[in-house]
Parts: sequence; C-alpha cells; structure tokens
Amino acid sequence: MKEYIEKEQKETTNKLSNWVGLVFDDDSKGIILYFGDNRYHIITNDVYANGRNGTCGGLEDDGDSIKDTIDKWRNDIDSGTKITTIFCFDSYRELMTWFYCLVTG
Repeated sequence: MKEYIEKEQKETTNKLSNWVGLVFDDDSKGIILYFGDNRYHIITNDVYANGRNGTCGGLEDDGDSIKDTIDKWRNDIDSGTKITTIFCFDSYRELMTWFYCLVTG
C-alpha cells in the first residue's frame, strides 16, 4: 500500500492507481469503485442499521475518473466529512483487505 499525496513529502506516490482507499476526518474509510457507464463512486465502511456499507453522495458526486471523484468530493462544501488521506493499492484484494469491515449483529 502506498499513500497518495499531491506534493511529495515522504516516500509515497503521486500517481493514483486503479485501487484507491480513502480515510475521512471522522476516521471512516472509503473506496472508489467503478459502477459502469463511466461512473466512479465512493463506498464507505460506515455500516447502517440494515448491515450495508454506506455510499457517499448521489449521482452528482460520481466522477468520470478516480481523480475526478476525489476532486468532486473535496470541492463539495456540503459533504460533511473531508478526505484526509488517500491510499493507492496494487490490487483489488489488497484494497479490500484494508477496507474490510466485519458486521456483527
């Protein structure tokens, strides 16, 4: 796993991968997934009463690339939570291992 930053400050990457994880200022995690039709969307590990992971925003917050999705979320003043850290993973498996959220009933 590599942390993505826009300005190099430590051993990191400045190139987004296909498998991106986000950390928000409320310590929740999110991942950006491709939904088809040139749409990327953020899914969070905030689990609601129905036992499902949450989504961030609506169709208007979907981007046409991973970077566009991040930029839209950062520029949305009504988003409520802010992205604090971006991680790039080498594989879907590595991303999902990081994101995994055990739901207990």
